[in-house]
Amino acid sequence: MKLQFLEKYNSKGAYTMFLVFFLFPFFVFSQTLTGNIISETGGKIPFANVIIKESANTEKISEFTLAKNGIYTISLKKAYQKVFVVVSATNYETVVKEVQVIDKDKKISLDFTLKKEKVREIQEVIIKQKKDAFEVKEDTVVYDVSRYKDPADRKVQDVLKKMPGITVNDKTGEIKYKGKPVEAVKLEGDDLFGTNYTVGTKNINVDIVEKVEAIENYSDNPLLKGIESLDKVALNLKIKKGKIDFSGNIDWASGFDADSKQMQAINTNLLQVAKNYKSFLNLSYNNIGVNQSPYDYFSNSLSIDQQKDSNYSAIKVIPDNSFGSFLDDNRANRNNAFFSSYNLIFKAIKKNSTRVNISYLKDKLIQDVYNENTILVENLTLSDSYNTKKTPELYRVEIDSKTNTSKKSLLEYKLTAYNENSNQYSSIVQNGVKNYETDLLTKNNFFKQTVQFTYKLNENSALQFNTNYSWNNLPQSITSFPDFSITDDEQFKTQFSNFKKSILDFQLLFLGKHKNIKYLFSIGSINESNKYNSRIEGQNINSFENAYLNQFVNNRSSYYFSGQIHYNFSKFYIQPSYNLVYQKQNIDATNFEKNKLLFEPKLYLKYKIDDTSLINGIVSYSQKPFSEDKLIMNPVFISNRNVISNVTSLEIQKTFNSRLSYAINDLYRQLNFNLGVYYINDKGNYFSEINIAPYLTSYKYFYSPNTRNTYGLDFSYDKYFSFLDSVIKLGSNVSFSNYENIVNNSEIRKINSNSVTNDFSWRTVFDLKINFENKFTYNINTTKVVAGEKNILKSFNNSFKIIAKPFRKVSLISGIDYFLPNIEKKTNYIFIDSTIKYTVNRSWELSFFAKNLLNKRNITEIDINDYSINTTNAQIIPRYFLLNITYNF
Repeated sequence: MKLQFLEKYNSKGAYTMFLVFFLFPFFVFSQTLTGNIISETGGKIPFANVIIKESANTEKISEFTLAKNGIYTISLKKAYQKVFVVVSATNYETVVKEVQVIDKDKKISLDFTLKKEKVREIQEVIIKQKKDAFEVKEDTVVYDVSRYKDPADRKVQDVLKKMPGITVNDKTGEIKYKGKPVEAVKLEGDDLFGTNYTVGTKNINVDIVEKVEAIENYSDNPLLKGIESLDKVALNLKIKKGKIDFSGNIDWASGFDADSKQMQAINTNLLQVAKNYKSFLNLSYNNIGVNQSPYDYFSNSLSIDQQKDSNYSAIKVIPDNSFGSFLDDNRANRNNAFFSSYNLIFKAIKKNSTRVNISYLKDKLIQDVYNENTILVENLTLSDSYNTKKTPELYRVEIDSKTNTSKKSLLEYKLTAYNENSNQYSSIVQNGVKNYETDLLTKNNFFKQTVQFTYKLNENSALQFNTNYSWNNLPQSITSFPDFSITDDEQFKTQFSNFKKSILDFQLLFLGKHKNIKYLFSIGSINESNKYNSRIEGQNINSFENAYLNQFVNNRSSYYFSGQIHYNFSKFYIQPSYNLVYQKQNIDATNFEKNKLLFEPKLYLKYKIDDTSLINGIVSYSQKPFSEDKLIMNPVFISNRNVISNVTSLEIQKTFNSRLSYAINDLYRQLNFNLGVYYINDKGNYFSEINIAPYLTSYKYFYSPNTRNTYGLDFSYDKYFSFLDSVIKLGSNVSFSNYENIVNNSEIRKINSNSVTNDFSWRTVFDLKINFENKFTYNINTTKVVAGEKNILKSFNNSFKIIAKPFRKVSLISGIDYFLPNIEKKTNYIFIDSTIKYTVNRSWELSFFAKNLLNKRNITEIDINDYSINTTNAQIIPRYFLLNITYNF
């Protein structure tokens, strides 16, 4: 029945009708009440509660808002014949007024004057009341961790996912609050982890955290507080009393899998908090697929710090194998990972604060995969069976030092450096006939330092100067035995590739504010050098060697003047900005050179409907050069099957981006709702010419002045229903795009692509000994060649969990995961897991884990594109049992 229901919403019309029906109540307002709330002396009352009831004697609250500075406005969500407006404030007597709601087109103005409460002596009364789950303090929301945590939650990240307004990316650990990326996760007010805050959220034991503060209008530079208008957000973890000075935990787990292989997981954390320093040490090892680090070598997702430094990073031309699948990593990640991180922040002198983050990771990932690719345009089937072992090793250090050189000035220095070495060995059988062994070596050395000086001119303005210098060297080599084949008579043994990137930039900013206007102007320059070398070495390549040689330096220089003005009038927030850039590009090995004057405007608008809901929109136009890997002219082998090259161009990609969204974030009603539509137009793109042969596929990328359009809709709905004692979440994302390519000497093919993802989850919060969670996801991916073939893939998965606490010290967590990768083929997978936890006392805890009880050994995944259907069969972690002992101190 569920599948039939979802099938009905495959059509665009039905899907649209569903959204209109579901969202209609959010856009219909029956009446607006507004007014002033003052004291007997005429002063405005800072905070007051305004409650709407349908009866004067009922305890049921129909609607609610908070009056600030003596003013309130509430748009009623329902149509009423009459309502009772109840106004209350601390130390004032409550006032109730009856309102006849007749004219629905006009606002009703209703003022209140509150009298001071009379002081009376009363006998002592003890009231036992359940604590509120959150508390609002100006621009900060304080969440009570105990109200969101259940026995299945072990780390801070687990409980953050359940807090309204907060979302966590399961792959990268990135946190968003009200849709905005979190800049920092602080510990007792100090930014201990920097951009790698997932070290803390993935490893800090949730049992030592009492509160989580979500801070809006956050500024990491105290001199710019109230001047800058970047609309940043941050989280702050408040530690329980008694855990401040010295605390930690040791988790040790050991057991066996279905093949009698020993499975282990060890995780040790040590937290120290003192007056002048804070530190967090983490040591972990496991071979059960759990990633305790911020870095993902399994599916190759970028960590948060790698995303932020992406503009300073060189391109990895020869990619590592990605082992990601539709399963959670801890089912498919056959790892052997050791991770260590030491994080320290201290105040050596009175006006200085220094943070040091040191990380080390070493892993060994194994994957056995059979991949079959059906080429629809040629009626050709290609296959690769390979066993891969990948052994990455990473050393990383980050130093961030801040010194108040005076009361009005702040000097900051930041250093980031890492050394990464990865060896990937693969044994491959191609098309069931040819056997290969390949060895890919990658070294990645990165160095970046930043100096920033801020001087506060007065309460309303400041100057800031910053400069960055970065250097990244990324040499790679892939060797094959037997040799790579260019033709039947031409072979070579090793492909070398090396990108070196260096950037030096300067920026001077002037920030200021005047009444309700904030502004920022900056001038600066960016000087970038990209040096690339690639070659092949081995036997029988004399006639081809130069044809496979790349050697060039791409120099880019940009000089810019930018500005941003932020207007805040009543309920309107308007922020226009611009960037005027003079850009120079050249490639030294060719006659390619291009100088252009670029103008990039942007407009951000926000209308605050009331204290809980708003409408915002953004329109921008940007002009950017393409990434440097599009400058590689001659072929580079990136595997024994695939080779890439480009027809080089220094053209600019012009992008028009627009988005309109409506959001409700009402903590008191425990409602979060977001609806957004977007449109992106890219003018000037690289498209691919693909030539597929039984043993070699070449991809040549060409610049095209044609446009690519992407548009779509996304919405999310998160609501607590008291009559069900449940939290229900709905989510949907619909996107459409178009692109072009050439396959095996065809004409240019125009392709339309669209995807639909629907999520529904139900989590009970009964005040009982048992609770439930259920989530299902339904996906539809479609590609359609204009006047050609159409491919559709539909998939479905459902996860169900029972969380029970039959006795005070015993918890049971059991789950069933169901996956249907392709609805048409009906091949499904069921996974059953179970955990028993026994809390001995405050210090000791015993757990027994049973994973993959049905002992599934392989999964088959299907992917589609416009010219092929790709089927992948991969081994996963078999059934295993673990006994875990936890010691908290």
